[in-house]
Amino acid sequence: MGYSTYFKGELKFTKEATGSQLAVIKSMMGQDCRDHPEWKEPDLYYIDLKITDDFSGLEWNGAEKTYGMVECVNLIIRVMKKEYPNFGLKGKMVAQGEDIDDRWELVIDKNGDAIKRDILPVGKKILCPHCDEEFYFNPKEDD
Repeated sequence: MGYSTYFKGELKFTKEATGSQLAVIKSMMGQDCRDHPEWKEPDLYYIDLKITDDFSGLEWNGAEKTYGMVECVNLIIRVMKKEYPNFGLKGKMVAQGEDIDDRWELVIDKNGDAIKRDILPVGKKILCPHCDEEFYFNPKEDD
């Protein structure tokens, strides 16, 4: 068994991707990084991303047990910049792990690199008496 993290959002290409760029990116999607020693990422597993339906960027492919998303995005950026120096991504994806407190954003910083930024929970942590799941309750204040 492992740990699942779910992602929402898209990382958009900073410039419209060409057909050849999309082909390179598509060839990387779903790959096991351990099968590619030239990528120099022996601790990464699968690239759990896909090209968006409108070809404007990347999004999570819905795979279970996604690990190392920040490193995977940086790998794609690094590989693409070798052949296409003007390649870049912008935007963010929100990540939610199985643990209610495991909430963060993958953002593209001002240098064009993917980084992890923690999201602080808001509200009071509650344990549901029926299902034993935790959640945060943040009631609206009355005017």
